[in-house]
Amino acid sequence: MCAETDKQALLKLKEGFVHRMELLSSWKGDDCCRWKGVSCNNLTGHVTSLHLRFSNSTRVEDLNYLLDTMPEMKFFSAPTNLGGNIDYSICELKHLTFLDLSHNDLQGEIPKCIGSLGQLTQLNLAWNFLNSVPYSLSNLSNLQYLDLGRNYFVAKDLDWLSHLSTLRYLDLSKNNLGAVTDWPSSIGKVPFLSELYLNDCGFPQVKPKSISHINSSTYLQILSLSGNHFDSSIMSWVLNVSKVLTVLDLSHNELDNGIIKTFNTLCQLKRLYLGSNKLSEQLSDYLPEFCSAKDLEVLSLDHNPFGKGLLPDFSLFSSLERLSLQNTSTVGPLLFGHLPRLKALDLSLNNLNGSLPVFELTKFSSLHFLDLSHNKLSGRLPYSIGQLSNIWFLFISSNELNGDISEEHVSNLSRLKIFDVSKNSLSFNLNPDLVPPFQLVALYASSCVLGYQFPLWLKHQKKLQVLQISNTSIMGSFPEWLGDISSTLLYINVSHNKLSGVLPKSLSQIKTGLMSTWDFSFNNLSGPLLPFPPSVFELFLSNNRFSGFVSSFCETSPLTYLDLSSNELTGPLPNCWEKFQKLEVLNLANNSLSGRVPDSFGNLQSILSMHLNNNHFFGEVPSLALSKGSLRLIDFGDNNLEGTLQTWLDLENLIVLRLRVELGFILRKYH
Repeated sequence: MCAETDKQALLKLKEGFVHRMELLSSWKGDDCCRWKGVSCNNLTGHVTSLHLRFSNSTRVEDLNYLLDTMPEMKFFSAPTNLGGNIDYSICELKHLTFLDLSHNDLQGEIPKCIGSLGQLTQLNLAWNFLNSVPYSLSNLSNLQYLDLGRNYFVAKDLDWLSHLSTLRYLDLSKNNLGAVTDWPSSIGKVPFLSELYLNDCGFPQVKPKSISHINSSTYLQILSLSGNHFDSSIMSWVLNVSKVLTVLDLSHNELDNGIIKTFNTLCQLKRLYLGSNKLSEQLSDYLPEFCSAKDLEVLSLDHNPFGKGLLPDFSLFSSLERLSLQNTSTVGPLLFGHLPRLKALDLSLNNLNGSLPVFELTKFSSLHFLDLSHNKLSGRLPYSIGQLSNIWFLFISSNELNGDISEEHVSNLSRLKIFDVSKNSLSFNLNPDLVPPFQLVALYASSCVLGYQFPLWLKHQKKLQVLQISNTSIMGSFPEWLGDISSTLLYINVSHNKLSGVLPKSLSQIKTGLMSTWDFSFNNLSGPLLPFPPSVFELFLSNNRFSGFVSSFCETSPLTYLDLSSNELTGPLPNCWEKFQKLEVLNLANNSLSGRVPDSFGNLQSILSMHLNNNHFFGEVPSLALSKGSLRLIDFGDNNLEGTLQTWLDLENLIVLRLRVELGFILRKYH
């Protein structure tokens, strides 16, 4: 049974949070030790751990480099986090050793009394909007783990760090530390740091003379300084701060060729990130300088303006598991040394040409991630691509590949999750009865040929979240089974095909995720518009043959974007637009709609752009007073509408107004 004082402190803390009821629904009853996120000492009943992290975000090593276990992939997910502030009652939990409130939307100050929690060993307040760091944090003498990253607060000094003598892990990334001129000195006073993350902090440049007396650490192994606009002078501190660095991230800075020789001394490195800098010599000139070449597991050199050259020989890097050479001016054929441990390879956005050599693909049998997109690879897709039996993510889009994708290409790809072959001249030639060995999360196949009907093999893809099959020569009608294809379909694009007939009623039953986008434009779809699932936010239905609305269409209320232009819509509009409170863009142009513009248009409080042009509307334009702060563009031309000059003058943020007064709008000067 939990201590009564701790229970009351937790209830006060709960009052300060803004949250969905289900997040803290268990916070009731006498025994707070059974509440979600709460752990207690079994003997005393005092709360020792508070873990209220309800959502997650992937770190820098995102989908490109997830290697060890296949993640539960969600492109979008509903917000499940806490808002509000951290109440001072947190400080009444005197026995806390672990506190995690990260990945929420908490605002305001970190309570100054938090320094009284002397037993804390781990404190994680990252990914919030907390606006300051109290100096009292310096009193947490037992703290070993501190993460305040991504709060976007402003700090003028880091002097409080010098008192945290037991700290092992520190993350202050994504905060404004531009005024902290002596930050190397402050970091140097934390003697046992082993992991340090200072990404995107806006630090000033380091002056080499000011760091000559730094004592080199024998503990610091992981150092991340990404996104600080450091020039090569930062290396004078990096080379002195630690003798045992194994992970170094200097990506998204302004390092130039002067750093090449420095890697002669960093001989224990296992992971090195140098992407998005100003390295401009030949890529091959850098490789001999890595004294840790045989031990490197991760090497990222992407987005550097290297001189154009062939793929260099990486055979010395025998331990390499991840290699990113995206956008590095690499040209020529895909010829690669044998890297038996390689799991992730990114060669996208280069000028690789020629065909995909069969013998090269066999070298990649251990790959989980392969990105060859945006090159000039040509010819047929070799059957040996089917030997990539461990592949999760396969991207070969925007090349010049042609020929068929057959069952022989995909029959062994049982782990495949994301498949991107778009913008090639490839044709899917799969047996209609095929049950693929994989369960895709995303398929991108735009501008390929999928066949003359909706691909039946998609019927078996029950985890699909993204389906991009625009301009794929599909004909016929939507299949009824599409409504059963996935309970998490977030994005579907079947535009620029030859689909015809009415939309199946099963579409209304799809349980989509948050922020779903559906694009059915540029087809021959017809019939009345049915209601769409309640979580479809963007709906593109232009250039079809839809003829009208059914009454239940008004149930499609969460829309933010609705494009029904260039259809065959007739008759009056439904008068239910007050339900579309999130609608920002409405395009009904180029139809045969008639009657008066409904009064409920005046309730579109979020509307930014409204197109009613080239219809048969008549009569008075309804008051748009509730939209005066949002409307930016209005096109009511080519109708028979009328209104007063004051109607438009009241719209304070209007940028574009098209009325075609001389043809289709009667403008009166006075009420």
